[in-house]
Amino acid sequence: MGGNIKVNVVVFGGSGFFDSHVADSNHTGTHIAALRHFSESGRTICEYSLDELIFKKPFLMDCPKGLEEAIEINDLTALSDLTDPDMLLIRTGFLKCRNQETYTYGHKNPYLSPNAARWIRDKFPYIKAIGIDCISISSYANREMGRKTHRVLLKEDGFKGLSVLIIEDLYIPYEISKLDELMVSSIYIEGIDSARCTVIGVVK
Repeated sequence: MGGNIKVNVVVFGGSGFFDSHVADSNHTGTHIAALRHFSESGRTICEYSLDELIFKKPFLMDCPKGLEEAIEINDLTALSDLTDPDMLLIRTGFLKCRNQETYTYGHKNPYLSPNAARWIRDKFPYIKAIGIDCISISSYANREMGRKTHRVLLKEDGFKGLSVLIIEDLYIPYEISKLDELMVSSIYIEGIDSARCTVIGVVK
């Protein structure tokens, strides 16, 4: 899931050192998608403050899914007992395919349906981000459906709460069942819609 890397050997003062140039998509590896991803007027990732990428009430839920299975509203009932989570982490278990079955992982992933995305926006206006252990939160097999899911989450109008940032290709260890806090450290490059990131979970 990496990009193209060119390694140059530079000699200076009789000793050599390596200098690398990396060409990559900003939507490979663990990355965070901001509003600009689907809106020309939306905020880019570097327009978010560090405080906006700290989540005090993350909720981690297991939602086992297989090839091209949709995550629907009835899969999210565990959310119903919560009042004000500010982040949702969905662990499908599909990340197990990432290194051994790369085509399957990249083309047949589970996904959040547009209806489920709309339900989250309607019922949980405090949720500011959703993370998932799949290459994308949307369907690869049905691209138009996938675009609808992204638009529902990222759009600014039509819902009570803030638009929802999307973190994809996220490793969520099974040793963790609960998180007390979560922080996202993103690469900041002016003008790009989204960026690779490091996600740090805090367990107290």
